[in-house]
Amino acid sequence: MRALAVVLALVLAALGWQSWRLNNASHTIETQSKDLNSKNQELTKKNSQLIGLSILTETNSREQTRLYAAAEDTRSLLHQRQNRIEELKRENDDLRRWADTILPPDVVRLRERPAITGGAAYREWLSKGDSMPPGKVSAAQ
Repeated sequence: MRALAVVLALVLAALGWQSWRLNNASHTIETQSKDLNSKNQELTKKNSQLIGLSILTETNSREQTRLYAAAEDTRSLLHQRQNRIEELKRENDDLRRWADTILPPDVVRLRERPAITGGAAYREWLSKGDSMPPGKVSAAQ
C-alpha cells in the first residue's frame, strides 16, 4: 500500500509538473502569437508605405519624362527661331544692321537678373528692385 501511495504521489507530481510545463508553453505560445500579430500589423503598414512610395516614384518618373520631352520641344523651337532670325538677317540689310547694334543701357538693365532659386528668392529680388528716384515718384502719382 505504501508503495502504491508513493507511486501515486510520483504520478501526481509528474502530472503537476507536466501541467505546469503545458501552462508555461501555452503562455509562451500566447505571447509569441501576440508578438506575431504585432509584427504582422507593422509589416502591413510598411507594405502600404512601400506601395505608396512606389506609386509616387512611378508618377515622378512619368512627370520627369514629360518634362524632359517638353524641354526638348522648347530647345527645338528655340533652335528653329534662332535659325529663322539668322535667315532674316541674311536676307535683310536693315534688319542685320539693327540686330548688330548695342542695346540701350536701360534695356540691358531690364534684362539683367540674378540667379533665382525658388519663389522666396524671386519675391526678395522683386522687393529689392530698383525703386524710382524721389522726383519721379511724385510725378508718377
